Amino acid sequence: MRVLRPILFFLCTSPLVVAAQPEPAGPWQLVRQVTQAPATLPALPLKEAHRTLGGARQQFRQGLPAGAQLYVVARGLNEAATPELLVVRVQSWQGPQLKGLIMRAETTAPPAPIELPESAVQDWLLLFGTGREEGNYLGKYWDLEERLAEQE
Repeated sequence: MRVLRPILFFLCTSPLVVAAQPEPAGPWQLVRQVTQAPATLPALPLKEAHRTLGGARQQFRQGLPAGAQLYVVARGLNEAATPELLVVRVQSWQGPQLKGLIMRAETTAPPAPIELPESAVQDWLLLFGTGREEGNYLGKYWDLEERLAEQE
């Protein structure tokens, strides 16, 4: 599997492969993936997400187009104060602090508010109203890993 990881990363970030991928499922697919994520996250998608996070921050602070929303995957404390990998819909980003709402797939309760440092962010997803997305390096990696497992 170690040999496959660089190949998976290349395939996830290659423009040719990204163009051939199905339409993004939005934040709910990412929420599902995060709840099933292993304790150790894959290094190459994390590295790319951290490298490009500044651009996502700048886009958010300059104002997103109508219908666009920024989500981050971050290590934080959930509603029960237990450390967990979370998907957060970003509402504000002041200095090194983000405020947002924890996204949960299987709940009827309203999303819980959270405040976390930028250093807790592991990945980001900028989802436009058209369905186009930027970022989501972990999600793309997990999508490809899942498709490859289904083929075996």
